[in-house]
Amino acid sequence: MIKFEEDQHYGYKERTIKNASADVTIAIAIDFNTAGERLTKNAVVNQKNLYVPVHIKKLLNSVEETVRTINRTKKDSISLNIAGNGIYTLVKHYMDQDYVDELVYMFLLNVVNSPDLKVKISAIRTGGQTGIDEAGAKAGERLGIPTSILAPKCWRFRNEKGEDISDESLFKNRFMNI
Repeated sequence: MIKFEEDQHYGYKERTIKNASADVTIAIAIDFNTAGERLTKNAVVNQKNLYVPVHIKKLLNSVEETVRTINRTKKDSISLNIAGNGIYTLVKHYMDQDYVDELVYMFLLNVVNSPDLKVKISAIRTGGQTGIDEAGAKAGERLGIPTSILAPKCWRFRNEKGEDISDESLFKNRFMNI
């Protein structure tokens, strides 16, 4: 079951910084130069946590390298932040939410089940935005890893057209029937 939390701030910046407090952030993107991707990287680096950028088109070929990087934490157990491009960026590259959901799930399934992984992933967190965030939360749920979403105030999210929507039911309904 996904735990939902509403941040006290309406903007995306504050919850991005809070999510970047996870031990490791895996940033999955096709465009690492968006404002959101730059903010995520800076927030992770400023908090001295581990930032792992993975290009979405190389995702399934990046499992071994990702596992090696996660193992560098030298911790027994970590929290993992899944971040990346929203669906409004990914649709420009002919990707829909169902495709991204399955791709991220297969990637995390292979990471979690890698015989080389020396670290337990004890929690997954995301900002719950469309695209990679949404796919990461769904994958965490499917894998049975405690998963939480920190959403902006008023359950704000962007649809595939890049329009901001503030609606708790619409926000949460995207995560039903996983």
